Amino acid sequence: MNLPMKPQIESGLETGFADFQNDALMEREGRKDESHEEAAHEKRNWVRLSYDCNNHCTFCLDSDAHNGTMRSTLDIKVQIIEGRKRGAERLILSGGEPTMHPNFLDFVKLGNRAGYRKVQTVTNGRMFKYPEFLNRAADNGLNEITFSLHGHTAKLHDALVGTPGAFVEETAGLKAALASGRFIVNVDIVINKQNVKHLPEMLETFIGWGVKEFDLLHVIPFGNAWTQARDHLFYDLDGNLEYLQKAFSYARRPDIHIWLNRFPPAYAEGFEDLIQDPYKLNDEVRGRREEFDRYLAFGQKLQCREPDRCKRCYLQPLCDGLDVALEARRASSVDALRVTQVLPAAVTLPAAPVAELIAEHLSGAEELAKYITTPALALELRSYKGLSEALGPSTNLFGKPLSYCIAQDLNAARALLAVNGTFDIHLMLTKETAPFIEAHPELSNRVVLVQPNYDRVTDALANDVDLPTFLAQLSTSFRLQNVPACLAKHHTALPDLRVLDVAMLGPDGRVDMKGYTRRFVEDGFYSKALRCGGCSQNASCRGVHVNWVRAHSFAPLVPRFNQPDGLIAAASQRLKSRY
Repeated sequence: MNLPMKPQIESGLETGFADFQNDALMEREGRKDESHEEAAHEKRNWVRLSYDCNNHCTFCLDSDAHNGTMRSTLDIKVQIIEGRKRGAERLILSGGEPTMHPNFLDFVKLGNRAGYRKVQTVTNGRMFKYPEFLNRAADNGLNEITFSLHGHTAKLHDALVGTPGAFVEETAGLKAALASGRFIVNVDIVINKQNVKHLPEMLETFIGWGVKEFDLLHVIPFGNAWTQARDHLFYDLDGNLEYLQKAFSYARRPDIHIWLNRFPPAYAEGFEDLIQDPYKLNDEVRGRREEFDRYLAFGQKLQCREPDRCKRCYLQPLCDGLDVALEARRASSVDALRVTQVLPAAVTLPAAPVAELIAEHLSGAEELAKYITTPALALELRSYKGLSEALGPSTNLFGKPLSYCIAQDLNAARALLAVNGTFDIHLMLTKETAPFIEAHPELSNRVVLVQPNYDRVTDALANDVDLPTFLAQLSTSFRLQNVPACLAKHHTALPDLRVLDVAMLGPDGRVDMKGYTRRFVEDGFYSKALRCGGCSQNASCRGVHVNWVRAHSFAPLVPRFNQPDGLIAAASQRLKSRY
């Protein structure tokens, strides 16, 4: 994980019982959260070594790619070197089963020599029962081993991986790796119908062996999992919350790290800090980039897009949002354009009443405005120096009315208030700006309060106000943006606009998957509590950004606009059906 580097011996290996099973695991809870965030945002290079595996997991999402072959040694070496050149700090050797590649140990050594801070493998672990293989892996620079272990008994594990004897071999390898003290050792568990009730017992068993870090993966409808085995794998989340929450509670121990992977956020209430960092969606998209690119370039529908399958998939909000973005791109008009870059003249954008120009300074906004045909403009600048002079007596900017300006901080707000104009000011509500808002209730007719979204939970915790409390104590009613109606109190929650963000578009004007995913993570990944299904505003409310939930929990989301009793259960069931 992305922790401060320790002194290294000449071989490049870290000493001691590895960072996550030593100092970091014993740090206070706040530091543990920070280390999780740094690890989630670490730049990684996933390198597949094989298209084969000596296990036959009933839930394997990669099974469609298995053809019994190994990847070319040259191709792998190039990918390892190129990944480091692009700045990746962690090399992850995966498969299929990576240890089946005859040159696995050479790839470990190459990764170490290339300068990766960490070299990791995700494996069924059976090869590590052999002392010579284990020791050579350590000598060559393997830092971390993630063992895929899905049961605490041979009967359960072997049935799930479809391989008699796998449990005995893998646990021998895991215990040998722990005993060596030369690796970070962690365990992946795919939660499914067969093992969910055993999950707390599994964690207790593995912790007893010395494992301190676990990645709990929610079963998803790909590969083997979406064959005839699906009825034996997909489980009722509501009916198994007791076991899930008991397992999640191990994360409250200072020496244990729990990660949730692809787990539906709404079912993590009470353990919201464990919800997967949305930044990791970038990895999910990279893994299926070719399929997404075919969809965007040729309209070739994603093979997995069918209702019964989508409702069981963690990626459904991403895919739904992509369809919304494509609809906005094809539309003749949208509510607003968000403009951060100049596109070629041949690219025609939908009509919109206003364009938000995002730039460092006014000169940058002027360059963007030259190719925008909207009747009005809005600004989001780092510095508003020169705005007053540019507006002049007409209060028009670049020949067009200025509708509003976005102020990220108090300095920007003060600068905008000093400008003679009628435009609105969209002010980010933070701990810095909150006292100013309280002291100036007369600004409510001009200032719109905006709840910011943050890429990192640590930023949300550092900057966010206690939103329900703050809004309740304001005597004057403000207009609010990015705040659901249930939190708005006596204020007016503005509806979400249909915005086309030019940052999502490639040079040809088409939606680009990388750009779309980045914007979705920043401003599209929203979540609700399960109880939100009983709110009459549910259909029109997107909830709150997932990082707001991770920072502040689902607890403040209490529906204030209940539906008639006969509709509440049905609405709640519709929300649950997504999972």
